[in-house]
Amino acid sequence: MKWLNSTSGADLNQIFADVGGIISMYTLDSRFTDAEEGMYYTYEDDNETKFVEMNHAFAKLIGRPKTELLSLTPDIIYNPESSKKLHQKKQRLQQKGYLYSEEQLIGHNNVKLNVEVHSSKVLGAQKEIYFHVVKEISEKKWIASQVRNKLILASGLLNGQMKITHIYNHYEPLPFTGMEQDICGSSLFSFVDQNDLMKVRRCCAKAIEYRKEKQVTFQTNELYSTGAVKLRAVVKPMVNGSNEVTKIAFVLCRADNAEELSETLPAPLLLACL
Repeated sequence: MKWLNSTSGADLNQIFADVGGIISMYTLDSRFTDAEEGMYYTYEDDNETKFVEMNHAFAKLIGRPKTELLSLTPDIIYNPESSKKLHQKKQRLQQKGYLYSEEQLIGHNNVKLNVEVHSSKVLGAQKEIYFHVVKEISEKKWIASQVRNKLILASGLLNGQMKITHIYNHYEPLPFTGMEQDICGSSLFSFVDQNDLMKVRRCCAKAIEYRKEKQVTFQTNELYSTGAVKLRAVVKPMVNGSNEVTKIAFVLCRADNAEELSETLPAPLLLACL
């Protein structure tokens, strides 16, 4: 391994002694190799952080081959703004044994990735070895920015087939009680009136093709006794370091009489929006 080139023989043996158990227990375990979230191990060598091992999900998130990443120092993949505080964060991790942080990583072709990182010290290792779990949260950041600027009814995530995988209502009481399981798995298109369906499909296709945020206004079909409602959907494809679409974030807003909308809306009207 390239990251071991500058390590002395004695230190090398100790690293293998410490890491060997970790590799056999975790990295060869499907819970590590096949995990959906990115995971990797690092160790400290003369105040420099180096990779030990990583799973396929982390390499895919960054968009670089695993062998290439293992030859780099982890600090290189951090956005310069995030890297300014890395030293202080490493000190807190060493002292407390655990650290949570939100960071911005740089993927292939300078794609910026918003992530949350959960880091913990590996107990029993004589070297300073750390385990990191990385979760991509670009959709969380984007939805938060939409909520600040728009009166949002609901937000969530879609898969590549435009089926709802997660949905969150921004009003209380939640109108999805007893229905959330039915909504998740449904196509976003199934709530669109047939006259607007082609327009909505075209908008979503363009968003995915160009990896850009798009919005479209449409009439819902009359699934509920309250009748059809005019909505505006904003969709935003989320990409990994290879610019592959991994999920699609969306928000739903009222497009008619939005200024009259209040948080005291009855549940049936909110249900009509879906």
